[in-house]
Amino acid sequence: MGLFFILFLCQLITLEDLAEYWNEIFNLKYGQLTRMQYFACTWLSSFVIAILAMVILGNVGLSVGGTRGITYYLAYGFVYLIVTFVQISAFCRRMNDAGLSKWYTLVFLVPGIGNLLAILIALMPTGFGNPY
Repeated sequence: MGLFFILFLCQLITLEDLAEYWNEIFNLKYGQLTRMQYFACTWLSSFVIAILAMVILGNVGLSVGGTRGITYYLAYGFVYLIVTFVQISAFCRRMNDAGLSKWYTLVFLVPGIGNLLAILIALMPTGFGNPY
């Protein structure tokens, strides 16, 4: 959260960037995100969703004896799907900006190193490649 405030104070990211990020969340085909928008907005959004989920899930699904019930795991899976959708949506829009194919989104399916590969791909400059 502190990183976002530092970027905001240095005017490297604005509230308009965040609004554009969320307004285009379903625009996977033509939407675009710059590198700064991708990293700052995706990180901030995932962080906020995760914090809200921890607060909500902290009181959900506790059964007798303090163990987690099925409700907890279903809610956790739902939150995981939301965060994954936000990340994949942002990554597709980043690929549009970089001029790369959206097929690179499949690197998220590689266990363990998928997110590292996605970060490396997302670092490509605007107009880097040919999407076809």
